[in-house]
Amino acid sequence: MSISGRITGLRREELDLSATLRSGQVFRWSQTPDGVWHGVTQNRHVTRLQQSDADDSIYWEIHGSEGEVAVRSFLRLGPGEPDLAPLAETWCRADPLFADAWDRTPGVRVLRQDPDECFFAFLCASVAPIARIGGMLRAIAEEYGETPPGPDPPPLAFPSAFQIAASSETRLRELGLGFRARRLIEAARALTQLPPDHLRALRHGATHGEAKKALTTFFGVGEKIADCVCLFALDKDDAIPVDVHIWRVAARYNPDLVGKSLTAANYALATQAFHDRFGPLAGWAQQTLFYRAAVGRQRPGKP
Repeated sequence: MSISGRITGLRREELDLSATLRSGQVFRWSQTPDGVWHGVTQNRHVTRLQQSDADDSIYWEIHGSEGEVAVRSFLRLGPGEPDLAPLAETWCRADPLFADAWDRTPGVRVLRQDPDECFFAFLCASVAPIARIGGMLRAIAEEYGETPPGPDPPPLAFPSAFQIAASSETRLRELGLGFRARRLIEAARALTQLPPDHLRALRHGATHGEAKKALTTFFGVGEKIADCVCLFALDKDDAIPVDVHIWRVAARYNPDLVGKSLTAANYALATQAFHDRFGPLAGWAQQTLFYRAAVGRQRPGKP
């Protein structure tokens, strides 16, 4: 069943759809020449999204019974969700670096993804650019994913932990995962031994620290991968995934980090530097800064 509609009154300062979907959070969304984005929300709803500046709206079509509720949940729009524009005004006054990033690309929101796909996505993300991560995930979905109800041909749902666990490290390497193949197999097998929706339960049933600790028990999951899952799938808005780009920003906030290596202790100091400057929603500020450093410079017209 296909349902369509629009979310109105949504200025680009609250959501720049294209920038958000390109910002290194999700990797299997694609855009048509006419500006429509196609993807799968919550790993079961084929979704189409298009932004219109003419009437400050997001037009959506979703194949599933949840309709606008699912779209709003994915985009984190509505009651109880962060109002990005006023937050950004405060952060711009507090930090010239953020002000520059926001001026170039306002409206980069943090998404709420399916925890399992997000978990496996960032296991694939080590030492890989965004385009390659997307290629690996599409290869996995094409090999093992199922087809949810939707237009022909619809995007594929991402395979479950059980489907991945039934594969082999050799086959995943053949799909282009390289050294990441072992991580996926080990993590998938570990997940199959846990209760269903183990990762999803961390969204409301655990603090950021508790969720991060649970995630780092999996083979191959360090602090950065855990913080990516915490921020992009588990609503832990204070999570700061410290990669090389965010490490450089943190060193500007805390000069004691200049010239230092990214040890566990310094990871904590980098995180604290963001918390001191941006507060409990520091992860949202981080995403705008990450876009500027890692994505915006790669796109035409973004100096």
